[in-house]
Amino acid sequence: MIDKSAYMLRISQASPVGLVVINFEIILDYLSEAVTCADSGEVGKDAFRVAVQKAKDGLDQLIQSLDLGVSVSQEFYEIYRYSHKLLCDVHFSSDGEAACSVLKEVSELMETLLEGWKVAAEKADTEAIVSAADENAPKVYAGLTYGKDGSANEYIDENRDRGFMA
Repeated sequence: MIDKSAYMLRISQASPVGLVVINFEIILDYLSEAVTCADSGEVGKDAFRVAVQKAKDGLDQLIQSLDLGVSVSQEFYEIYRYSHKLLCDVHFSSDGEAACSVLKEVSELMETLLEGWKVAAEKADTEAIVSAADENAPKVYAGLTYGKDGSANEYIDENRDRGFMA
């Protein structure tokens, strides 16, 4: 059984790219659950069908989240659609061996994509931290000015509103 509370906590704290990673992990968990059902001879039973349906729902979420204006999204769309079609074919299958084979193929595709999305998520999180630090960093202005009599006057702007804003 999938631990939904752990996912809920992660979802509440995730970035947009992190949400995609979590979605892949959930799909993989449901595919694993479906493979377990298929291995134990429960193909065609409710637990198997529910697990496959939940994996299909996860793929639907990935498809809906695509920005098809971006060229790489078309390729993701084809992979997601292919995986969805495979799951539709196996959803009402009664052949456990064929179902396991299809589920493992979809799992391999999702694991490959997940690795790429994890790298993207780490990079996006790092960039967000750096940009937040730059945005909230204090701006200090210092310099010398010369008065009418030719003497140098030092000026330092002491902005008391420094550091990260909460």
